Amino acid sequence: MTARTKTNRLQLPPLVAGEWRGEIVGSANVNFGQIVQPGPPRQSVEFTYVIQAASLIMPNTAFRWPGIVMIMAPTPMKKEHPDAGVLFATAELPSLSLSLDVTREQFSDMLPRLEAHRFKDFHFTVEEKDAEGRWPVRSWGMGTIRIDHA
Repeated sequence: MTARTKTNRLQLPPLVAGEWRGEIVGSANVNFGQIVQPGPPRQSVEFTYVIQAASLIMPNTAFRWPGIVMIMAPTPMKKEHPDAGVLFATAELPSLSLSLDVTREQFSDMLPRLEAHRFKDFHFTVEEKDAEGRWPVRSWGMGTIRIDHA
């Protein structure tokens, strides 16, 4: 028997800073909840977020990374918002996760459009990788598609 010493592994392109594009490829999974944080004083904290499957496209390439987009409305306990979100690679699979921060008001504005599947294409600007191995998001935008009723 001969040992196989060479494997054919897919070489994924390195992640880069710049203007990315994305496409929503699935339905929104909207999540609401609440958890009690230990004190003192003990506090009940709400959380609200959306998870959607997406295809993420790097600048100057046609390569599409499979991934998810999570849109989070922050809890009142989180006072600082230095970035518009963060992009990070998953260790187990060749996929990306994009977390976008919104205000509670913006989340409320987005929710009916998410439920109506009106969001499709979006864009986001990724900065250089930080010390934690993540790519901060400087800005992002998403518009609705027009739905014609017959």
